[in-house]
Amino acid sequence: MTPIKNLSRIITDEVRGEFHLTLVAEDGQTFRVRATEEQITGLIQELEELLGDDEEDDLTERKELGDE
Repeated sequence: MTPIKNLSRIITDEVRGEFHLTLVAEDGQTFRVRATEEQITGLIQELEELLGDDEEDDLTERKELGDE
C-alpha cells in the first residue's frame, strides 16, 4: 500500500463539463482524477460532515456566551 503523504495543494479545473482535481503532495508528487458533478457534490457533503461537528460546537459555544 502507498504511504500517506501530506497534502500541499489542491487544484481544480472544469474542462468541457468534467471536473479535474489535482492533488499535490509536499514532496511534489501529483495525483490527477476526473470527477462527475455528482461525485463532487458527494465529496463536498462528506467534507461538510467531517467539519460540521466543530461548527456545531462553535455555534453552541457562541450561543452560550451570548446568553451570559
